[in-house]
Amino acid sequence: MEAAAAAAEEEEKVFVAVPAEPRAGQSTLAWALRHLHGGAATTIVVMHVHVPAQMIPIMGVKFHADKLSPEPVRVFRRAERERADEMLDDYIHQCSQIKVKCEKLVVGKEDAASGLVELIRLHGITKLVIAAAADRHYSRKLDKPVSKTATEIMQRADPSCKIWFVCKEQLVCTRDKEVQIAPSTVAAPLLPNLGHEVLDLQSPQEEGDTEMEPSFDDELEEARKAVEELMRRALKESCRRQKAEEETAASLHKAQEHEELYLEEVKKREELEAALARADGEIARLRQAIQQKHDRGGSHGEIDA
Repeated sequence: MEAAAAAAEEEEKVFVAVPAEPRAGQSTLAWALRHLHGGAATTIVVMHVHVPAQMIPIMGVKFHADKLSPEPVRVFRRAERERADEMLDDYIHQCSQIKVKCEKLVVGKEDAASGLVELIRLHGITKLVIAAAADRHYSRKLDKPVSKTATEIMQRADPSCKIWFVCKEQLVCTRDKEVQIAPSTVAAPLLPNLGHEVLDLQSPQEEGDTEMEPSFDDELEEARKAVEELMRRALKESCRRQKAEEETAASLHKAQEHEELYLEEVKKREELEAALARADGEIARLRQAIQQKHDRGGSHGEIDA
């Protein structure tokens, strides 16, 4: 029994969901290392769901993947996946610096929340740490996840998985069978009803009453729309410039044709002038010969007389 318990203890894993960009996920991992790492018996698993890009850059302009042939989309997404996998090595380095055993788990999925829910189910994850919001959205009033991904994980993850929601290295709340809000770290009155059911926390009434900054996912969606609009304008401008270049090239071509015709006319004129000059010279010689002959005939007549 003791041996079995020891083996189970050795197999304990704490999963930490992080973005590919290390600066965005270091605080989440730091909290897990400080609070959930149980020494050699615990392995930290850095978990990331890679969402393939829908906008693919071609010659400086981004196009939607549906508008392109499969090959450039496949090549770009493979390079993007490899780059994300390399960036996750920074988390491994963060753990190795303090002698913590760490692994990484990367999967591709069209939706990050769905990918995490699936990983929880497939790997039987019972301990998960995830950011409740981006660090810049941390507030003392923060008592639940505000990011779209974290909110969906709270609602959809298997109940057997205990989840710690953190922000800026501070515990926001936990989800076990109930959601527990972390006590405030400052001297302030505690919020009422510290234990809430998951569905209560996500009710529309409370969502409207809580004054929170816009979630990172909302800002990301707005940024994505802005980038798509810029790409649309850039593509339109590129098409306009291409059309102008084609018109300029056509004009240059016509100008070149007119120049060639002009030079040909000049050449013909020069040849005609040369021919006229030769004819004038020949006529002058003939006149001179006739005059000389006439002069000789006159001289003979005077002698005979």
